[in-house]
Amino acid sequence: MAVTFEQVALHYIAVTESRWGAHAAPTTKSVIRKHLVANLGALTLDKLNAKDLQTFLDEMARNNASDSLLHKVVTHLRAILDLAQESGALRVNPMRSRNSKLSYRSGKITSERHLSIEECGALLGELEGRNLIIVRMFIQLGLRPKELFAIRRNDVKGNFIRIDEILIKGRIKRIASEEAALRVYVPPNLHANISSWMQSKSGQENDWLFPASRPRGPAGRPPVSHDHFRNRILKPAADRAGVPDVDLFALRRTCASFFAHHATAEDALAQMRHCDPAPAAEGGRSLKCAAEKIEAHILEAAKRFEKRLADASIRSPNLFPVRQ
Repeated sequence: MAVTFEQVALHYIAVTESRWGAHAAPTTKSVIRKHLVANLGALTLDKLNAKDLQTFLDEMARNNASDSLLHKVVTHLRAILDLAQESGALRVNPMRSRNSKLSYRSGKITSERHLSIEECGALLGELEGRNLIIVRMFIQLGLRPKELFAIRRNDVKGNFIRIDEILIKGRIKRIASEEAALRVYVPPNLHANISSWMQSKSGQENDWLFPASRPRGPAGRPPVSHDHFRNRILKPAADRAGVPDVDLFALRRTCASFFAHHATAEDALAQMRHCDPAPAAEGGRSLKCAAEKIEAHILEAAKRFEKRLADASIRSPNLFPVRQ
């Protein structure tokens, strides 16, 4: 009997899943099953050709699949067909043809969404404790998700946070030596809240600043997952606050927008780490002043939101300082 694409795809999952990491495995299996198996699974390998695969990718692009999703699909499609060829189930691999090369480009419009100061106040009003600190760090420091969730307790030094590791697909990757690590300035109120959070939670110096609630395997508790925080914490809070189209990168763009209005172009680039931030962060008073001014605006917006809730006789948490 001819081998189907689904049979090879499921075999591929079985032999490679252990390499994907705890966080990446569910997402990767979902991509393979939802997009590849669902659309190509019934086809036998002898019926696969470059034209049909290109049609499949074009259809995904027309349905507004992101470049990131298209890249994942193509990567795993190529690996699945490589496995089929190595096992002898596929004679000619259409992904490796010299005569035709598959192309893909998303038609999805890149989002430029960022929050207004009032939207920040409303969103923060729906959060407390650890979750409030994390969202404030995204908004005020402009951290990327892969940077923020890889922060350890000993990365918080004085008024700075050291960025020397990133979290990608559930795996930690070191990005700099101790001497070359990036340092991001943390304004006073946010720094006080982070310090208070650390004091209220026991942990070793090398532990994650924001560990997951449950251990995973012998390694103990991993960092909080990007996807978990976005889907289980951030989006429900944004829905309650009436703030639409919010994800982790919208929070980073919000920080960029605030610094564009309150800092020099050089300081804004440094804060977002589009250039070497060390001189500006450690010696640049203007960047610190801009960060503190932005913090003051955010705190004021949060207080205005609290007051509106109080005036409407709606129970509201005391946002600042963070409750333990």
